[in-house]
Order: sequence, then structure tokens, then C-alpha cells
Amino acid sequence: MPIITIVVMCIAALFITSCKGGGAARKRDESGHIIPTLAEQDPAGTLYAASVGNAARGECDEETLDVLTCFAYRGHGYEGAQTALGQCTIATGQKDEGVEWIRRAADSGWPDAQKLLARLYLAGEAVGQDTVEAAKWAKLYSRNPSLLSLGVQPDRALAEEFRGRVSNEQNAIAGQRVAAWVPKYWTPSTSSDRNVKQSCDVEGRRPARRPEVPLESMPNPY
Repeated sequence: MPIITIVVMCIAALFITSCKGGGAARKRDESGHIIPTLAEQDPAGTLYAASVGNAARGECDEETLDVLTCFAYRGHGYEGAQTALGQCTIATGQKDEGVEWIRRAADSGWPDAQKLLARLYLAGEAVGQDTVEAAKWAKLYSRNPSLLSLGVQPDRALAEEFRGRVSNEQNAIAGQRVAAWVPKYWTPSTSSDRNVKQSCDVEGRRPARRPEVPLESMPNPY
């Protein structure tokens, strides 16, 4: 076999090998086995984190909504998905539903949801403006044991947003609401909830929404 042919075949073999590896050398262990990436080790966790990140950036496409919905409907333990789903749902124009998801996560004690709900009430975005309720959630966030146990300092920017906007009377009422607050953990329980969970378990996505039919286009049955 001519030398030039052998060289060409070797180059082609190297090219194919590099393409199969995604164009980058994969790490191997001492035995020579390829070390799986984080996405390969925990595909569900990677998908979860990516979707929450998408929501934080306002990138709420259909796939992101499907992933967040299916995680959110798992209930307690997935408050991060519930908060992110609330953000995306508000962004897509369904404000009441979005706020409800954020409230569910906040009620369970999720700090990001509490901070977000405080800001929504303070600004009157997606909900009616309510300074007392905003102050309540801000206080709960600033005293959140999940943050304190990890040594994480609450976001100081939130306190600055409230500066000079809460009267002494409003602050006192908010304090009373904080004292009466107890965590509540949402679990899917209605038939509609079960339909969503079934769709997630079987198809890996939320049920398709039925298109709304204008009244004038509906046939007269009489």
C-alpha cells in the first residue's frame, strides 16, 4: 500500500475519533475509561438547573416551561422550580397563575420566592400594590433560617428598596403577620393536578392547552 494512502487513512481515523468525542479530548480514569460528564451523571439535575437558569434570564420557551412544570408538580422539595415557573408564567402574561406558583414556594419558606414576592407587592407588579404584605415577605426573607444556617447574607438591595416606603404602623402590622406565619407545603391534589402529573410521567411535558374558541365561531346547537 502506498505511503501516501496510509497517511491519509491515519488522518481520517484521527478526524473521526475527534468528532465522536465532540471535538475535545475526554478525561479518563486510571483504567483508561472515559469519565462521564456531570450532565451524563445527573441528566435530570442538569436539566433542572438549566431550566431555572433560563427562567432567571427570562428565556421561557416551551421546553423550559415543560421542564419547570414537571418539576414544580413534584411538590415540596422543588420550590426552586415553582419559583422559576412563576417567573416564566408571569412573563408569558398569566400573572395570577404565576404569582400563585411564587406564593406556594414562598409559603414553604423558599427565600428566593419570598424576596420576589416582596418586590412584586411593593411595586404592584402582577399583584395589587400592598406595602404591608410586601414588608411581611421582606422580613421573612431577611430572617430566613435557610439563609442564616448557610451563612448567606440576605440581599441588601431589597432593604434599600423599602427604605422610607413603610410607615411605623405598616411595619408593626407586617411584624404581626410575620409572627403569625407558619410554613405551608403545597402538594398537587386536584384532578387537574393529577392530569399534569400523569402527562409529565408519561410524555415528559405538561398537557397541551386547548385553544380558546371564540363564542361567535361556535355552532348553534339549536
